[in-house]
Amino acid sequence: MKFCDKRLKAAFFASALLMASAAEAETLRLSTLDKPGSDGANAAEAFAELVKEKTGGRIEIAVYPASQLGDWTEVYNGVTFGAVDMAMQPLSTDSDRRLAITWFPYTFTDYASAREALSADGYITKIVDGIIAEQGLKLLATYGAGMGGAVFAKDVDNPTDPDAKHNIKIRVWPGGTTHHALMERFGFNVAVVPWAELYTGMQTGVVDGAIRGTPELALDNFKDIAKTWVQYNDHFEANYIFMNLKKFDGLDAADQAALVEAAQEIAARRFDEVAAADAARLQQMKELGINVVELTPDQLQAFAAVARTDVWPSISEEIGPDILKQLQEATGSN
Repeated sequence: MKFCDKRLKAAFFASALLMASAAEAETLRLSTLDKPGSDGANAAEAFAELVKEKTGGRIEIAVYPASQLGDWTEVYNGVTFGAVDMAMQPLSTDSDRRLAITWFPYTFTDYASAREALSADGYITKIVDGIIAEQGLKLLATYGAGMGGAVFAKDVDNPTDPDAKHNIKIRVWPGGTTHHALMERFGFNVAVVPWAELYTGMQTGVVDGAIRGTPELALDNFKDIAKTWVQYNDHFEANYIFMNLKKFDGLDAADQAALVEAAQEIAARRFDEVAAADAARLQQMKELGINVVELTPDQLQAFAAVARTDVWPSISEEIGPDILKQLQEATGSN
């Protein structure tokens, strides 16, 4: 009888410990733009699993894909003020124009230079970390979504010539001052169209194409109307994994380290595979009959030289003189 009592007490004690542990577990909400099943959404889920593993279940992350918690600019503000715990998405220039450095045209033209600049010790990472810390945000890592280009609903004449003139209207996003100047220099007519209106706009001819996307984004959203994809490598599309700084500081040191380690593991894993992921999407485009224009290294350098010489001076106010100087030194264009 005493033996049974001991077993019952042990079972009760173990159950109580489990319940206490579960009660102490903290759930953080993470927002991402990416749709369920996409590379980005899958990476967010993998990040959540890693955090749970590294913290022994003390922290769980609930992933909300496809902007379920709001538009990405709203989410950015939400994380700033603590209404949302964390996000994996682009950064907003609404509160600091210098964050345009995250999509500044021709900061790099290949995957190796992008990885170097966006790694934990990269110069872009250090710039971004300093800026968003002033806004009450903590940068954990940078997830590489893919190399940028433009999708068109029609053929593009002379797409490999940065000095060509095109009778084509291309969309830039609201606030996309950098690429407005860039695409005008590349010979396009430019129009500002909100994302929600872009598909219909391309379908009806309000605009003929859009800049600042990745092969994955183009396939997910425009494959049935796309005629041409130009792999400009004008920017490297990145989703920054960041969280509310006060929330981060409120965690114990071990859990802080676990969050950073998990985010950087996911980021490193993606940089190992992003070039192949882009190449696979470009192949899918070709199989769908989309004309894929891939620039040679010499052509990429020609586009980059034009952007850095003719466009950077006109958009330098977006990032300020100090950041521009760092950028010029890093690219050898000063």
